Amino acid sequence: FALGEPINCDTVIIHAEKANRDIPGAYAAINSFFVRDYWQDYKFINRADDMGMPGLRKAKLSWHPHHMEKKYHLHLK
Repeated sequence: FALGEPINCDTVIIHAEKANRDIPGAYAAINSFFVRDYWQDYKFINRADDMGMPGLRKAKLSWHPHHMEKKYHLHLK
């Protein structure tokens, strides 16, 4: 399954995508079909934060993103 929503007139954010890891290509299929079937009229698809996880970062980069936002960390003392 996949869960997403528009955040403005040209951008959709994908909050979550879940698939059976035992099925090769399941995540790629969900990604492709979800965007194709529901969000094809939007200019940007934001796949949300990769949380610094190498596998998620690789997956995001495989879609050849238009750009990546800079991320900042704020530490309060």
